[in-house]
Amino acid sequence: MLSAFLAAIVALALLWHGVRDGGLVRLATDAASHGAGGGIVPLLKDVLGY
Repeated sequence: MLSAFLAAIVALALLWHGVRDGGLVRLATDAASHGAGGGIVPLLKDVLGY
């Protein structure tokens, strides 16, 4: 029980550091930017591809 609690605390701390440092935002924009600048057709291909 203690190890699960400590693992959750460490995971939340890592998540907090990622949000604070801007790493999660950078990863999200890098992942989403491949269809954002090419117009509507690449964006629709990306959306409909899922």
